[in-house]
Amino acid sequence: MAPRTPFLHPREYFDQHGFDLRPAAVVAGVAALSLALVLIGFGVLLSNKLAAAGGADAASTIWPLVGASIVGLVLAMAVGWVLIAGVLHVFARAIIGHDGRFTETFATVGWGTAPTALTGLALFVALAVAVDGATVSSPALFLEQFQATLQQTSAVRTAISFAVAGWQTYLYAHGLAVAFDDDSEAPWLAGGVIAYGSWLLTLF
Repeated sequence: MAPRTPFLHPREYFDQHGFDLRPAAVVAGVAALSLALVLIGFGVLLSNKLAAAGGADAASTIWPLVGASIVGLVLAMAVGWVLIAGVLHVFARAIIGHDGRFTETFATVGWGTAPTALTGLALFVALAVAVDGATVSSPALFLEQFQATLQQTSAVRTAISFAVAGWQTYLYAHGLAVAFDDDSEAPWLAGGVIAYGSWLLTLF
């Protein structure tokens, strides 16, 4: 039976279903939505915390910032999809040496956005813990405690994002192997360089 998604068996999926952009776009949209929900959830937690401490005015200022962040996030996801697919496609053509269509690489990268939901979930847990553990007696103290708690979870979040890059490498490699008709190690090299290169950029 053909797999319905490429998440666990990407080679079989792409072999049998091809590189239809529509499901890849849906997956990318769901990934963006999951990250938007992280921002909304953070906004709810923070505004409730401030309102409970009598800072209703401060709480009301949060939502315009959350809205602007969501718009920026959606734009960043869309631009990032195109840029990553473009770089991956050019790099794959350079090292694999076979013809492959950009739309196939584009669809592969679209599917590769799905694992980012895990980093979003980890970020939300970290933000929730940081908000809950910070006092609102003064803005400076709140910010200090919030940042300190967030820093304590950075190692775990980095490890999760590292694993996500590994999952993306797995998806990219098998997608490129089918798209470029290449069973060598080159698709793995291309996928790994781009996935972990993107991961390194998130650390700065």
